Amino acid sequence: MLTATTGERHYDPRQPPFEPDRLERFEWHKGLSLDMIRLHTKTDDVPGVTDEQLELYRASSIEAAEFYTGMLLAGQRTVVEPVQGPPSRPGKLTYRMRLRYPVADGMVYLYGGSHPADNVVFQVPPNTRSIRVPIRSGLIDLTNCCDPCASHALNRGMMVAYKAGFRCMEDVPAGIVVGCLQYIAWIIEHPGDELMTQRNRKDNSTKIGGVSGSNNIAMVSGALESWRLYDSEAI
Repeated sequence: MLTATTGERHYDPRQPPFEPDRLERFEWHKGLSLDMIRLHTKTDDVPGVTDEQLELYRASSIEAAEFYTGMLLAGQRTVVEPVQGPPSRPGKLTYRMRLRYPVADGMVYLYGGSHPADNVVFQVPPNTRSIRVPIRSGLIDLTNCCDPCASHALNRGMMVAYKAGFRCMEDVPAGIVVGCLQYIAWIIEHPGDELMTQRNRKDNSTKIGGVSGSNNIAMVSGALESWRLYDSEAI
């Protein structure tokens, strides 16, 4: 969803308003406890499955969920990324930009301008990823000798900083947690390098009759199908 900038206000520093890449970790040991994992996998009385194993499997499932959904699930992270806009004719006040991650609290910090007034904070709806960035500085492109006013470099050298991810563990969708349980259950039940085969009923052109296999845990466990429901760009 594209949003207009609102609640814009100025601040002086040309540096990020907070430490870049700082991660405030969620308490996954509570949201996806070992007791819950053992109950789901029916290993509450199996001594061969240790707590250390389950902690490793839980961490692996969270990493896989982040990889396939593009979400930040381990915690809330402060993100800094360049914000220079595309060439544009003079007169525009904003331009579109798609951030790497959704904004957690709706506050986006624009900084790095040559003048203190260029550095502003603007608000967008929480969990927004596509935003309109206010144009604080524009530089005429003199490389076009025929029409030097044809385009401007917008916000050259400027950056945006924001908090990405969910606000707390309770905001993580339940389906993401269910997918992690599916992922963990498959690892416990199939500890070796096991290949799951399936037949493509629409294509029998291969020598093995359209049968293909995979040992991708996210796919064969069903976790991927649970996670992709929360990926707005999934095909």
